[in-house]
Amino acid sequence: MSGYWLNLGLVFALVLVNAAFAGTEMALISLREGQLKQLEREGTPRALRLVRLARDPNRFLATIQIGITLAGFLASATAAVSLADPIVPLLEPALGSAAHAVTVGGITLVLVFLTLVLGELAPKRLAMQNALPWAKIAAGPLTSLSTIARPAVWLLGRATNIVVRLFGGRPEAASREPSPEELREIVTSHRELNPEQREIISGALEIHRRTLREVLVPRGHVFTLTHDLTLDEARSALAAAGHSRAPVALEGNLDDVIGVVHWSSLVDGGAAQVAEVVAQPLVFPGAAPVSATLRAFKASRQQLALVVDEHGDVDGIVTMEDLLEEMVGEIYDETDKDSAGLVPEPDGSYILPGTYPLHDLSDLDIDLHYEPGDYTTVAGIVLNDLGRIPERPGDVVEVDGWQLEVIAVGRHTIASIRISRAPHHDTDGEEIDGTGA
Repeated sequence: MSGYWLNLGLVFALVLVNAAFAGTEMALISLREGQLKQLEREGTPRALRLVRLARDPNRFLATIQIGITLAGFLASATAAVSLADPIVPLLEPALGSAAHAVTVGGITLVLVFLTLVLGELAPKRLAMQNALPWAKIAAGPLTSLSTIARPAVWLLGRATNIVVRLFGGRPEAASREPSPEELREIVTSHRELNPEQREIISGALEIHRRTLREVLVPRGHVFTLTHDLTLDEARSALAAAGHSRAPVALEGNLDDVIGVVHWSSLVDGGAAQVAEVVAQPLVFPGAAPVSATLRAFKASRQQLALVVDEHGDVDGIVTMEDLLEEMVGEIYDETDKDSAGLVPEPDGSYILPGTYPLHDLSDLDIDLHYEPGDYTTVAGIVLNDLGRIPERPGDVVEVDGWQLEVIAVGRHTIASIRISRAPHHDTDGEEIDGTGA
């Protein structure tokens, strides 16, 4: 009977060996490139050994599969032969000649269950949660095993490369880099990041998709200084408008901008004209990416640029603040008038300025899906749907379960819009059947 318990212990030990190999496989696969680079900077022999192993998937996968296969084979052979023999006589009175088959089948099922739970699923879950510590412990023994089994590892690696090529893969590629969308999902679901950190990281991933046309201040809302103002007059005008810099244009025409002036250039005052102290303006096309423009601002040490269309006409301006807001959200100060235009209502709706950017609606938890068009603001989506310029408040359009009501109009513009959930849509945006069926 002591031999029976010895065999039982051997089977259990082989299941644990299987668990060690399975967990090591998951730990090595779960290592991120950033962790490997950190290990390289660490520079210790143990760390560098792990890096070499993790970047050679053929080597570690072949070694692990050899180990798992041998452990599984030996466990099955031991269980089927040694563990079944003492049990068969106990079942023969009831089952007769079928006792041996039933015993072997039952032991096999128990072994499969134990191998799946203790030898595969549990260790892999643990390795996923502790990938780096597990990999550090396993790297040394696994490297030694791969050296011992070098001929078999080499043969399996070459055969694997052939199959990978046949199916259009690249044998030299360890893993695919995550896409920006996947990174955004990782950031959104990461529990250790607070909402502000998630917003900043998501914004940084998003700006490569944004163009200046989506974030500019439209020309109708751009404050300009006329070229013939004195320094004193220009300083007073800037102070009254609450700006620290502004374009300077001939007769105030934004298509005839001669430069940009900063408050610091006006502090000395005097009767000299503002045109004498302007700096050369930066000019970008509306299709320029936000990320590239941000780099240009940093390189030129300027914070305001003109945005032009394909005909060279000025569509508006962008500032460093506008671009930073794409990453960190809206930045309001005591002179920022946009904050007064956004009014939350008790019923959950919002009153927005017509110039409110569509891509900022997500900041208000408004998930509005709309057809792409030649517009970037909430007023633009209303005008596109109406096909005309409202002459008075009251026009209403419905887009993707949201109701947009014009509540104030200006000269050829929509000044304010109320946006709310459409009455016949539930909170998930699905239409409610009014028949009650």
